Amino acid sequence: MTTGEALDILDKNREGVEGSFIFSLYEECVFSAAGFWDFYDCVMTLAKGEKTLEIAGKIAFVYSWILKEIIWHFDPNDAAKQKRFPKNYTDYIDRLDGAMDAYFRGVFTDEKLYELQR
Repeated sequence: MTTGEALDILDKNREGVEGSFIFSLYEECVFSAAGFWDFYDCVMTLAKGEKTLEIAGKIAFVYSWILKEIIWHFDPNDAAKQKRFPKNYTDYIDRLDGAMDAYFRGVFTDEKLYELQR
């Protein structure tokens, strides 16, 4: 993935554009594994490049939104329930945490060490 492609994916998620992971979570109430990997790969690509406060803010915003959508899935008062919600959702969170570590701290975990594989 190029930096330009990664920035495009990040912006689409930040804005909740149709086809983005956030759009599938928030608007369609569907956990899209493909959308997840697009966002994950985008952050990992950006973690290898120049870091800016603007990009960091966008990544943090989307990360927070994803976590909130996961939390709301378990709220009995929330009318919207995620379809195709993974039973191993904590493995997805671990991957997101790894991407955050890569971008914000420069710590890259060997992909083979994660429970969640593609």
